[in-house]
Amino acid sequence: MSEASKNKQVIINIIASLVSCLVSTGISFVLSPIIIAETGAQGGGYLELATQFVNYAAIAATALNSMGGRFITIKLHQKDEQGANEYFNSILYCNIGIVAFLAIPVFFVVHYLDRLINIDPTLTSDVKLLFAANFVNFMVTIISTTFSTATFATNRLDLTALRTIESQILRAALLVLAFWLLPVKMYYMGLATLAASVYLWLFYMHYTKKLLPQIKISRSYFNLRRIIEILSAGIWNTVMRTGQVLTNYLDSLIANKMIGRSEFGYVGTSKEVITAINALYEAVSAVFTPSLTISFAKDNKDELVADLNSAMKVTGFFANIPLAFMIAFGLDFYALWLRTLTPEEVHTIYLLSILAMFGTIVGGAISPLFNVYTVVNKLKWNSFVTLFMGILSVGIVVSLLLVMPDRSKYGPYVIVGTSTVLGIIKNMTFTPMYAAHCLNLKKRSFYPVILRYIAVSAAMIGIFCGIHQIMPATGWMMLLACVIVCGIVGAALNFFLLFGKRERLLLADFLAKRLRRS
Repeated sequence: MSEASKNKQVIINIIASLVSCLVSTGISFVLSPIIIAETGAQGGGYLELATQFVNYAAIAATALNSMGGRFITIKLHQKDEQGANEYFNSILYCNIGIVAFLAIPVFFVVHYLDRLINIDPTLTSDVKLLFAANFVNFMVTIISTTFSTATFATNRLDLTALRTIESQILRAALLVLAFWLLPVKMYYMGLATLAASVYLWLFYMHYTKKLLPQIKISRSYFNLRRIIEILSAGIWNTVMRTGQVLTNYLDSLIANKMIGRSEFGYVGTSKEVITAINALYEAVSAVFTPSLTISFAKDNKDELVADLNSAMKVTGFFANIPLAFMIAFGLDFYALWLRTLTPEEVHTIYLLSILAMFGTIVGGAISPLFNVYTVVNKLKWNSFVTLFMGILSVGIVVSLLLVMPDRSKYGPYVIVGTSTVLGIIKNMTFTPMYAAHCLNLKKRSFYPVILRYIAVSAAMIGIFCGIHQIMPATGWMMLLACVIVCGIVGAALNFFLLFGKRERLLLADFLAKRLRRS
């Protein structure tokens, strides 16, 4: 693939992934206030906790599926069809086995859920159905993941993103009908998501036949040695995933068990915006993974490093603008978005969001570096460090909560703040240095981009806060105007101060071609 074609494909993938992400985020932002109005702040907590429980279960499949795409892609680009088929079918049949294995424990978790977490008695059935739908969706996703390799291996993530947009439109339509015609229930969110996942699964199978005709589904290709090879590499991703769960995905559960239902709701609701922004820039980061994997398969280190630096800047572009905006205008946004909550509750949720956002800002440009460990298959040390940070995070939080006199007042800040501080420490020290080590580069190789990104982000926050003083968002139309103004200013800052010549040319070339066609 030529450089121009490659750049064009990258931008198309980014645009499609962004639209897909924004559609999904829009659905959550419209419906979450409706649920919170019906159930109180705890409704947001249950939605977040249902997602977190799926993350716990996902640990079982991480070792296999986190590395499957890499092995299949490399074999395909090395023209080894036999090897690609063996990896594909071995992963597929193992995923089916994982789903069968998890079915029984999932049933008991849902059945006894009210004994595992603190649930408002009036919401027990609704919460159990929400968890059940999320778990079934998780099982469907595990099986369909193998088929999604087709668009990854051929660097056609735009196809996946377009189908995802359609699936989110289907999800939105089902939710609108449900909330319009039926009493408000949280489990509608889970059922609609399940329908969207089934839709995607069908298209993944179609693209496997279309884009990878050399892949055949047959038990004769099942090879235990291939599974052992993948697991020996992927087991470190399981260790890392466990660390991530301990650091980032126990917040709501700890709040639910150790503080109270209202505080648990504040923590869960405050993470909705962060989760959306993370999904936004991680979608952009993921766009670069196929090209990095292909460059590694072709042993083109210079191209891999160049793509990685570009990925850090482009991902940072889509991270710091929304984060800086929420820091400056977040209180206005929450006051408009969560009208049914008291000003004190809104202020608490805003402060918790700000606390989490500082960690997310640092992670914005660093996200693509995590792809390095998978691409070069050096996962062990990152996994150990992540697990250590997770254990340390839980230990600090539980210890502080046990001795804290006013747990309900300060507990949520301890929970969110601990993971933020530890995340910043890891992402500013170990992550960039070990990524450079994996590529045989100097340990400081990625710091120029990271420090430039942080400096631009800090300047952006200051400018956005100044804009807020001039034009505070007192209504939705004013907030939209502020979004447009800050978006233009933030894009200009990133374009001239964060981007280098390579990224500017990539974007300028794409826009010039679009204008000429128009």
